[in-house]
Amino acid sequence: MLYRQSGLSLIAVAIGMAALAAAAMFGLYAMRHEGKLPAMPAAVQATIAAPAPASSEPLRKCTINGKTVISNSDCKDSGQVIRIHDSKGIESPKAPSPAEATPEDMRAKMIEKATH
Repeated sequence: MLYRQSGLSLIAVAIGMAALAAAAMFGLYAMRHEGKLPAMPAAVQATIAAPAPASSEPLRKCTINGKTVISNSDCKDSGQVIRIHDSKGIESPKAPSPAEATPEDMRAKMIEKATH
């Protein structure tokens, strides 16, 4: 006696998973290029995209109950002011100055060194 299995076929599951993957990829690409979800309300998008206001007070490194905490509020007596430097990230290498030795000069120096 043969029994047939009931339920979804393997092809239907594959098509459903492909559709789900396509929808997820569309959402990720939309977030990457636009910086927002396609169906997100404008009020929510504005709160997410709004940059944090810069504080005029310096950051301080405090020790509270044995834990190190960084805050912009004043520490009583265990705080140090942290100086923050804006970095430029990775810079391209600087071009060599024309005053550096040219290959002809280097060759002459090597010959002179070998003869002495």
